[in-house]
Amino acid sequence: MRFERARTNEQRQERKKEILKACATLYDESGIDGVHFKAVSEITSFVRSTIYTYYKTKEEILLDLLLEDIKTWSSDVHFIIETHDVLSKEHYCHELTNTFVNNTRMLQLMSILYSILEKNCSLEKLTAFKSELTGLMRPLITSIDKYFPDSDDDSKRTFFYTLYCFVSGLYPTTNITQKQKEAIKNSGIDFHPVDFGTMCYKGLYALASEL
Repeated sequence: MRFERARTNEQRQERKKEILKACATLYDESGIDGVHFKAVSEITSFVRSTIYTYYKTKEEILLDLLLEDIKTWSSDVHFIIETHDVLSKEHYCHELTNTFVNNTRMLQLMSILYSILEKNCSLEKLTAFKSELTGLMRPLITSIDKYFPDSDDDSKRTFFYTLYCFVSGLYPTTNITQKQKEAIKNSGIDFHPVDFGTMCYKGLYALASEL
């Protein structure tokens, strides 16, 4: 089959979508170790050299996949704003927790964003990611302003920044492997498994105490 070079921006975007779809399939099946250019080429119409035209590393593909997941999450937060004129602190934290629970792949990728993904991306790619990310955070900022109008700016800012650190750190500690569970048991540590959703709500409510 003769390969046709993408000549228009629309064609290039369609090819990137195909690569991202393949990446999502591989990641969902095998995690980050299952994502590599050879595997992507095997389930798309592209050879590896073509994939390099769009992405230099697998981490750059995963960064775009994370961005797509954040778009979905951002839309979920926007839906809260559109459907609730007023929310108590408890209700707001419940609603926000649900947006995270419903986007677990985003949480997985967020947990390795700084330690793995960003380290293996070009400056150009990373800059573009952060620029788009800024806009996607707008619904969260809007929700904080809307439901806590009497809170001061410093408290709102603190909640916004600590929320990310808390959620991205919480997810991997509440979703450990069987081997990790066995190691904890063998070490004699008094370990009690915790549910991400439950702990996320409790943590967000604690972080929102100053709002």
